[in-house]
Amino acid sequence: MTLNNEKNWTIIQISDTHLMDQDHLEFVRMNPEQSFHHVIQHIVERHPQLNAIVHTGDLAQVPVPRTYQRYLDFMQSLKTPFYQVPGNHDNAEHFPFHQQQNKVHVIHFGPWSVVLLNSAVKGKIDGWVDEAQLNQLEQILQEFAQQHIVIACHHHPFEMQSKWIDQHKLKNTQDLTAVLAKYHNVKIVLSGHVHQESWREWHGIQFYSTPSTSVQFKPLSDHFALDEQAPGYRILQLNADGSHETHVERVLHAQQKINVEISGY
Repeated sequence: MTLNNEKNWTIIQISDTHLMDQDHLEFVRMNPEQSFHHVIQHIVERHPQLNAIVHTGDLAQVPVPRTYQRYLDFMQSLKTPFYQVPGNHDNAEHFPFHQQQNKVHVIHFGPWSVVLLNSAVKGKIDGWVDEAQLNQLEQILQEFAQQHIVIACHHHPFEMQSKWIDQHKLKNTQDLTAVLAKYHNVKIVLSGHVHQESWREWHGIQFYSTPSTSVQFKPLSDHFALDEQAPGYRILQLNADGSHETHVERVLHAQQKINVEISGY
């Protein structure tokens, strides 16, 4: 799929919405639906020319069909292309995969291509990109060798120096990076899962995570801990020459009173 023919492209990354099966229900004593809608409103108002929204997983906290359908109805009302990959809280049987297919997908934006990977494993919190997907990824990187590549998945490939969440990272990072190291056109890897902003460079590839649209996790914490930071999202401006700019925006009016004493979820 190829979208538009411009000189730069704006992609918004959102993550970890943790939507309930009913829009009035709370998650970790806050309303994730309300916060999600506030974040999307912020995006639409400030970035009217955006080209797509990419959701990097944990779309649902209660992963049943009506949760996903409510999400789809809302996102479709925006009239903006949107894509999502599953997280560990999602259910692959009901998840709205692109083109209704659980496989590696690629979406083109001029000289840029966004590759959607599924790192979620049924019954597991941690992540794994299976051999079939790694093979599909390699085929895509070979076929689109002239494209600048962005990869999106849920689980963080590298440690966050936060012991409790790092035990649930992508478990076969070496398999993924072994593929990425062969190709010089991979520019960016986006992930969610960690409910916080981060950046790391590896072999010239920029690895970014983004805040949740719901609750935030406290950085550099050995044990589960919530942070008082506001929900947010990441903006990526992809330029025709292969360069990019990115930053995170926080949505203060989406912030609800968070009980930071909660010890898990």
